[in-house]
Amino acid sequence: MLAMLLLFLLSEPTVAIEGARLGLMLWANRLLPSLLPFMILTQLLIRSGYLDAIANKLHIRHSYFVLFAGTLFGFPMGCKLTADLFEHGHLSAKEASTLFIISNQMSPAFVGGYILSETLKMPQLIPVTYLIFYGPSFLYGLLRLHRLSVGKQSNSKKACEAKKSTSGLQINVAVLDAGIMNSFETMLKLGAYVMLFSIMTAMCRHFLSAFPALYTTIAGILEVTGAVSALDDFFTDTRLKYIAILFATAFGGCSGIAQTASIIRAGQKASGLSLVKYIQGRLVIAGITALLALISCSLL
Repeated sequence: MLAMLLLFLLSEPTVAIEGARLGLMLWANRLLPSLLPFMILTQLLIRSGYLDAIANKLHIRHSYFVLFAGTLFGFPMGCKLTADLFEHGHLSAKEASTLFIISNQMSPAFVGGYILSETLKMPQLIPVTYLIFYGPSFLYGLLRLHRLSVGKQSNSKKACEAKKSTSGLQINVAVLDAGIMNSFETMLKLGAYVMLFSIMTAMCRHFLSAFPALYTTIAGILEVTGAVSALDDFFTDTRLKYIAILFATAFGGCSGIAQTASIIRAGQKASGLSLVKYIQGRLVIAGITALLALISCSLL
């Protein structure tokens, strides 16, 4: 694949540059402004100790914060928060292995704005789509985390008391700098992955334009934004288009897998999380999403 990509860059530089430009524009116009502020904020909460203080004050586990924040802020915040809190010892291995799969969802702004409003022109389906897209994994996450927390209450109370006595709250220039640099490093990596997969999508579109079904299949596997555009052009039936786009979006594409792998490999503990289980989990979530979308289309 790398050899093919290199040959494409050399033989079709204009098309490759256009693909890279589209990928970088997607990163700069959508991902950077929507993710970076939240990423810096969560880094400050974790590094300053305020997240621990809030969790102790409200008597809730850090895992619930990851589940809620990952769903609201959007991919890849769920994986990033899971990896960071797992490294800091705030999540168990079982909690982390669950959360980095189910909380790594595309943001409501992307689903409701880009997919339903801009692409499909069906903003009236936003409420039912949110229920389809986020409901099953969120409900499973709540039940799973509750089950994992049973029997650990006494241990968590002891841990909280120890943290209260040994750690303090602090926000200073060093903490701020560390949070900003960590966030920018993550965003730069994500930008590089988005650009590379955008070039791959452009390569497939250039060489497979005569085979729309094959191009649409490959584009649907590679990267979410390209998948949405390709599926929107390929399907004429609105219901099939809706179901296929939700399936591809829930899966996240190879670009999402690569970005997730990059995030978890950055930490010593998080590197032990199984990427195979992540792919399997995302396929299950995508299948459930498509099934619910099919049922909703038949009822509406």
